[in-house]
Amino acid sequence: MPSVTLNRQSLQCFVIPGAMLSMSMRTNLTKTSFGVVTFFLLLIIGAEEAHAVLDLQVHEELTVYEKPSVKSRKITNLNRGDKVVISPNTYGLFRKVLVSFEGERRGGYILSSDISRSSISERVDGNLIGKRIYTNKYTLGLAFVGTYMQQGARNFSTSSQDVYEISTLESTTFFFSAFMDIPWSRKMMLRPYVSFRSTNFGGEAKLKGAINALRPAQLTIEQKFVGAGVLAKLYSDPLDFFWWGGGIEVAKGNQSRIVIDDGIPLSVEDSGPSFYALTYGALGWDIPAPGSLWIAPDLRLGLIPNSDPKILFFEAFLALSYTL
Repeated sequence: MPSVTLNRQSLQCFVIPGAMLSMSMRTNLTKTSFGVVTFFLLLIIGAEEAHAVLDLQVHEELTVYEKPSVKSRKITNLNRGDKVVISPNTYGLFRKVLVSFEGERRGGYILSSDISRSSISERVDGNLIGKRIYTNKYTLGLAFVGTYMQQGARNFSTSSQDVYEISTLESTTFFFSAFMDIPWSRKMMLRPYVSFRSTNFGGEAKLKGAINALRPAQLTIEQKFVGAGVLAKLYSDPLDFFWWGGGIEVAKGNQSRIVIDDGIPLSVEDSGPSFYALTYGALGWDIPAPGSLWIAPDLRLGLIPNSDPKILFFEAFLALSYTL
């Protein structure tokens, strides 16, 4: 019976999906990844619409209208020294304010052009005064990351019609990531980041029907990637150190190496592009450290949907960040 023997041509086809794709397949894969990224970004950016409370400090008399029109009824006037809540939104030429009228609190409208000499400020939450808070500052950080990936078993047919049974592939590697945390609202931060990934998948390749082979061939796939992504961090309260959220990353491979050993190791280098689209959920902590430093560990569990079979992964981040 035949032993497990792979040539250079068949060996190249084991590269993780993307590295040996045709031009049209690469184009479709890129479009798919871009669509996933766009959808996910819109999803996380729209995850919370909370706005800080804004106060209008009146420096000259302002007329308040019942509706956003100068032809509507005038319900009251604001005088120098008054302070009222003002909406961050505009209504045509008007801004909405909260005033007292006929014994009750209600909304009214003032001309945006009339408040040029008045001032608008964000209201400070009294609970936050004197507290060290992560969510209201821009932060730069560097993370050391450990990642475990698993890709399911499958069969592979070569050009010579041989069918190989590929075992489950597993990879454990470490890499670095740089990021910036950006305050998005009182309870949400966005983290754009770059990562310098590597994978080292290992498994077995067995020729289907080969009953006299001493052992399956050992298959190793090594790849290096540069990735860019964004993570949405959600907090129950601005004072919380714990957060949860999700994100997406697109990683482009720039180097691949495939080794198969059935007694005589055979290695192939490949520089063709490959793409990952990583989607994941995450939870983490922002732990105060001395000065402006924070220790920021987090855990992520996710899926690479544009791989066949799909790849599951688990990652642990240990980051040191600095508030600006």
